[in-house]
Parts: sequence; C-alpha cells; structure tokens
Amino acid sequence: MTFLPGSPMLLVDERDRQYLFTVPAPEEAAVRVRGEVLPTAALAGQHNGGVLRTELKRRYLVLRPTLEQIIMNMPRQAQVIYPKDIGHMLMWGDVVPGQAAAEVGCGHGALTMSLLRCLGPQGNLVSYDIRSDHLNRTRKNIALYLGPEYLARWSPLNRDITSPAEEEKMEGSESAPPYLRDIVPVQRLFCDIPEPWRLIEAAAVMLEPGGVWVAYIPTALQLMSLVQAMNQARAFSLAEGFETLQRYWHVSPPSLRPRHGMKAHTGFIVTARRRYLAEE
Repeated sequence: MTFLPGSPMLLVDERDRQYLFTVPAPEEAAVRVRGEVLPTAALAGQHNGGVLRTELKRRYLVLRPTLEQIIMNMPRQAQVIYPKDIGHMLMWGDVVPGQAAAEVGCGHGALTMSLLRCLGPQGNLVSYDIRSDHLNRTRKNIALYLGPEYLARWSPLNRDITSPAEEEKMEGSESAPPYLRDIVPVQRLFCDIPEPWRLIEAAAVMLEPGGVWVAYIPTALQLMSLVQAMNQARAFSLAEGFETLQRYWHVSPPSLRPRHGMKAHTGFIVTARRRYLAEE
C-alpha cells in the first residue's frame, strides 16, 4: 500500500535515526530531510516497509509509524508521557473498548491518542485542560496521526476541575460543589497535573464505584502527597505507586551487552480504586 498525501510517514536512516512527517499534497512544499529535498511524488509512491533511495545516494527505510514512534518524534512544546509509562497506565487502568474515560491534563495528546485507540469506536474520552493551546494541539495531533474520525468520540473541555481555594467551597452543602455539578461520570480517570491531590473531590464525583484512577507524576514528594491524600479519602482504596525502567540491549554477535543509555526514571504511576459508599 502506497502513501497518500496527508498520511504520516517515518523514514529511518542507516544509523537508525528517525524522521517523522506528513506526506505533503502535490501543490505543497516538498519535505526536507537532512538538508535534502524529497519530492512529493517520490514520497507518495513509496510502500510501507520499502526503501527510499535519494539523489544523494542515501537510503531510508519507509514505514507507517507506530503510535510509539509518533509519540517520540512528533513536534511538541510540553513533555510527553513516555510510551513505557503509557503502556503500564493502560494496563493498570484496565482500559477496554466501550468504556467512558476522562483525563485531566492532556499536554500534546500522547496519552489521549493511546486512550482513544484502546477505548474503540464505542468508547468515549473527555479531556479537561486549563490550557486551550494544549487542547488545540491535541486536536490537531489526533486528526493528523489517528484520523479525523477519532475526534467524534473525544470531548475537549477548557476548564479547571481541581479543588478551589477553601473560601470558595460551599461548606455544609450536601450536593456537589458548583464546579463539579455537570461532571460526566466515567469508569476510568487519568491525570497528568502538578497537584493531583487537588483532584480528590472531583475524582470522587466523577468515578463510578469500582472505577480506577491512574495518575502520572514526576517527583517522589508528589508521590507521597498523592498516596497520602488517597489513603485519607473515604472514596478511595488500594492506593499504590511505582515507576518503570526500560533498558535496551545491543545485540551484534558475538557481542551481547546492555546499551550504555537507558530510559530510567521518567515519572511515577499512582493507582487507586473508587469505593462504593453506602450513602451514595
């Protein structure tokens, strides 16, 4: 199958360096890789898994990029969640097709795209973010790398659902605070925000009993604060945190050794389950 204009393409050179871009339309500018101009006609005629030979005698393996390759190579201004962590978040979050899920803090859409693919055509995802530029970039990335049809089951909301200042809360009210009254119930909740313990109240309102909350945080102090907050909240149980380390190996017989570099600490993953409370 050849590549159509607008399709994402990954070129891998002879030193395994990766170049991600979108095949341009014939009337658009050609792609420039390592100072060499690659004509649109030459790119569009390539086959997935084929080899592109350029006028400068360079050779590139041509691939339709995997989601992992997209996440690690797509342009971004915010730090993304690494694929090694996303894989664990999806597994510990027990994400399956058809669920309703929410995320708080979407960044540039690495986790968003992963969730949309796992939730399937019958599932839906709500993304809350206080930055409209992050939501706009995520929307563009979803349409570009997954396809515009995925946008139909994605609901971006530019709002803050973390706990407000103490003086803004409605003390003594039995109903949900005003900022939470229109929250959509979900079975799974994910977040990537600096102070996830401020999400305790919203998470209790949002998550259905038995639901899973998965948080991603970078530092050990945040890990301690979030787990303590979860343990103190009646609505949550089984709070635990962990990190994942990834080390590749260099295999070139007769040599077999671990590579010098590795993806070590990138963040902590914290999970908890929503309890059923008798008064609900």
